[in-house]
Amino acid sequence: MSGIDARTFKVLDGWEHVAQSLDLILSTLVGERVMRRAFGFDGTAMQDRPMNAVEITNAFMAIAEAIEPRFVNGHQYGEPRFDLVRVTPKRAEPAGLIEFELQGLYYPRGHLGDFTVFEPKTHSLSPAPG
Repeated sequence: MSGIDARTFKVLDGWEHVAQSLDLILSTLVGERVMRRAFGFDGTAMQDRPMNAVEITNAFMAIAEAIEPRFVNGHQYGEPRFDLVRVTPKRAEPAGLIEFELQGLYYPRGHLGDFTVFEPKTHSLSPAPG
């Protein structure tokens, strides 16, 4: 599966395309896309919440739900080429922000339903500035 790099407009495929897809899913608010209201991540529900174990666990769940492959009303959501195994929080600057590291399995042909070939991959989600 190939796509276009959002920054350079060059052809993008493989793991780089999956990483861009994860960034897009997790930086889009649920309901923001008119024809695909279920697309995205509900990060606003966590805004201004305390950074305690319960809230961080809620963030883990929201991340997992956002990238989980699924079909809703005939539209595919999530990222079928990445199977999330672990989310690790890390402190980020400025203080008060958290960076999440996603660890999982990358399936190059997962979008075709072929999960026989895979490799472990890690992707860091940096908090959005300001």
